[in-house]
Amino acid sequence: MIFLRLLSFFIAIAIPMVPPLVLSDVSTPGMDGLPVLVSVLGICLLSGSFLYIALLAPRMRRSIPLRILGGVLLMLPAALSLVALWSSSEEEMLWCGGLLLAVTVLMFISFIFPATPDRRQRPMRERERQEPALP
Repeated sequence: MIFLRLLSFFIAIAIPMVPPLVLSDVSTPGMDGLPVLVSVLGICLLSGSFLYIALLAPRMRRSIPLRILGGVLLMLPAALSLVALWSSSEEEMLWCGGLLLAVTVLMFISFIFPATPDRRQRPMRERERQEPALP
């Protein structure tokens, strides 16, 4: 599990670095401010979803709300990589989309999908009520 958490942390760092390497300088001369802002926020959200998995993976085994939030956050990279695979014809975008989809599915299966909580420690029983002191 530590290997998958380190992989997720590496991906969270690599996601903001890959688009400038993949996109050429000639394809986006003088873009407007709003599309650039939306794409930067999307890249931050993609990176944040993998960072969430890397940091909170041990707690997600025991907490259902954290697991649900992790699943919702991992749906975004999966959906965007499927859109990239469906709509793009460039080789670099196909490789990036395929690798992102494969890693997203791996993280989902490893950390989100196991619905049974980790039962290394037996759950504690409820405390017994003590009777009030007799006079």
